[in-house]
Amino acid sequence: MVWCKPITLSFNESMKRQYALGTFLLLICSAVSGGNILKEAKEAIKNGSNLEQTETKLLEAIKTEDNVYKKLDFYYYAALLNRKINDQENEKLYLKQAYDTARFFNSIFSVFHHMGNYDSIVNHLQSERKIRKYRQKALRLLEPYQENLLNGGKFYFMKHDFARAYDFFDCYLKATDKGFFTTTSQDRQALLVEKISRWATSCGYKLQDPKKVLAYSEGALGDSAKRHFIYEYRAKAYLQMRDTASWLNNLKEGLRCNPDYSYFFASLTDYLNASQRYDEALQLADTMLSIRPRNTFFWYAKSVVLMNLKRYEECITAADSAIAYDSIYMYAYYNKGLAFCNLAVNMSDSAAAHINQEDYQDLRQRSVAYYAQALRPMEIVRVLAPKDTLRWAQPLYRIYLNLNMGAQFAQIENILKNFKNK
Repeated sequence: MVWCKPITLSFNESMKRQYALGTFLLLICSAVSGGNILKEAKEAIKNGSNLEQTETKLLEAIKTEDNVYKKLDFYYYAALLNRKINDQENEKLYLKQAYDTARFFNSIFSVFHHMGNYDSIVNHLQSERKIRKYRQKALRLLEPYQENLLNGGKFYFMKHDFARAYDFFDCYLKATDKGFFTTTSQDRQALLVEKISRWATSCGYKLQDPKKVLAYSEGALGDSAKRHFIYEYRAKAYLQMRDTASWLNNLKEGLRCNPDYSYFFASLTDYLNASQRYDEALQLADTMLSIRPRNTFFWYAKSVVLMNLKRYEECITAADSAIAYDSIYMYAYYNKGLAFCNLAVNMSDSAAAHINQEDYQDLRQRSVAYYAQALRPMEIVRVLAPKDTLRWAQPLYRIYLNLNMGAQFAQIENILKNFKNK
């Protein structure tokens, strides 16, 4: 008798077969599941019902789908579901029925959002022919909604919902960059991009989000009438990010763009003075005065630098120039009065050092004369800014004391006491 050796499977071979069978069944289930969700989407579009719920199911299915072409189908049908939503609201509008404006615009945004994800996948396809095919499909779907995508951004901007408005403008600019809008002429599209970039940058500024400010600010600089605002927003964004170098560069660019817009010059001079870079601050003031010799603020800024440099006579001259172009410019009067007070203090210190010498009385009289010259400008400061007590009370206290103006001194002393007791 011949014995046949029974055939046995090793544990590993058995497991391999079970795994292969399981994988096969999983693929079948996935195909059925994917087919079912697409079928459900088609039915929802056909019947105009359960549109949002079906969209949610599609997006959930995408998370576990590995097949690239099925993902493309899922994103495409998610967009089609939103197109149907938009059609429903559009029909209500056409029939002059009550319609949901937010639902109308948000559905357009979702169409573009889903097709943006769709396009990201298309870009990684290996076949140029398939890339062209799928992109043409996207173009046909998106181009009719170009104008209303922009209108959605305007709608939310007017409602001061700047976060949502930014989303729409960002979506429009990305769609433009992807080449989804081909029917608009290049010149018109360039103007639109410039305008929308400005609106997006403004939204970022309103939201105090530096990244959103900077995202499209470069494209917003083309509008010469609004360019200085964009430079200001950029500068503040860089300051918020503590990028001092970029902040300074934007201030300088903004100043070149619009010398009359005070933000740039004021920020630069404040920074240079705070950093004790007085020579640079003085050079900046002189440069701006060479461009705008009758500008009150530039003359005042120069007087501030000269005050910091303790060049008090020159400070007074600069303050007088500012006053000549604006007779009620309080800050210039203050600098002038303070410069005279400082000269008086310097002369008084010199007198104290020469107390036993012949020129003592002369030095003392010159000190009093400086206080006398400080009197009028500092009293003008009080008239122009009566509530700014800290600015004028202490200088006037010293002036009245040194000029022996008893009644005025008593009054200012009383003001200071009351101020300290508050």
